[in-house]
Amino acid sequence: MPANPLTTKDIQGSDPLAKLFFNAFKLKWFGMILFFMFAGFLYGYVIPTLLSISPASDLITIINIILVFPMAGYYYAYQPKSILRIYQSVTRFFKEENLDSIPYEKIKKWHAKSIWWILGIAIGLVSAGFGVLNAVANIGTSWENANWVQIILVFGTRFLAMSMIGMIVTRHIATSMALTELFQYTEFPLTLDTDKIEVFSTVKRFSLEIIGVAAIIGLNLGLQPIVIEVPIPEYIFYVVMYFILVPITFFLPLWQVHHRMVVIKQNMLDKLHKDYQEEAEKLYNTLAKDTKKDLSSTYLKQTESMISIKQAIELINKSPDWPFEGTIFYRLIITILSPFFLVIFEIFINIMSDFVMGG
Repeated sequence: MPANPLTTKDIQGSDPLAKLFFNAFKLKWFGMILFFMFAGFLYGYVIPTLLSISPASDLITIINIILVFPMAGYYYAYQPKSILRIYQSVTRFFKEENLDSIPYEKIKKWHAKSIWWILGIAIGLVSAGFGVLNAVANIGTSWENANWVQIILVFGTRFLAMSMIGMIVTRHIATSMALTELFQYTEFPLTLDTDKIEVFSTVKRFSLEIIGVAAIIGLNLGLQPIVIEVPIPEYIFYVVMYFILVPITFFLPLWQVHHRMVVIKQNMLDKLHKDYQEEAEKLYNTLAKDTKKDLSSTYLKQTESMISIKQAIELINKSPDWPFEGTIFYRLIITILSPFFLVIFEIFINIMSDFVMGG
């Protein structure tokens, strides 16, 4: 197996934010956490105190400062290592004849495409743009729009955090698409326990990581209608993006593994069915030539071979062709919807109250 020449910088590609924070400022994952927490403390409490106005006190802002934005910075820094682990795990299962043709250079060029960071920054710009428009329309009425310096600091931080979340998603999708080509060179062993195969566990972990990020963002979205008066266009934008991107990012890498598992499984079944047919033809020819139908060892060996092939076919048919158990579907649905349970419950209570009062 040739050494893996890929690095985290290859995965970051041409991303300008990565070059700024990791190459220029030399920040690590813990530095990204501290950066966002310090920025939030600065615009949420220090500056309002200096301006003698009420500091940030709503739950959503507090969640953003201590949880959502630091999480975005942390996983933005950590994700390239997770992606490298995926590639390394997959290439371990390359067929021997393909070991010298692992497309490392193609992977580098793929991640270097500017489209990935452009899409991420576009998400950041849209998110910050909503906030700036609302702040300018109400300038001077609260801590977040006290003056132009505060507006730039508050929504500049939001822009960075949301851009990083956007790039986390686009990197994840880019990696999932790259796996499509890599998997065609692999040969996975069939198993009854997918957790025993490293590549399956690695891909599943990769998908679950993005769900962990989504759960924190979902907590923010789910609480907003309950604790603050949400700006409807902005909130709809976030919710629609959430319910579209979370399932896609979760299932996309798993689907690539599933597709390859199905191909390998089908190839093995085709070979076994062909072998079974050949053994059946041999037995038929033997019976046709033996007019006495003497049950000799020849018959026994041929029938035993057919029985063994039949048992192998049954075992392969029972082997899984998804790299996880079926219960993970239900856990995904619960994870996606759970942040909105309080909102759904509140809507239900309001409907029932209106019905009772109306009655």
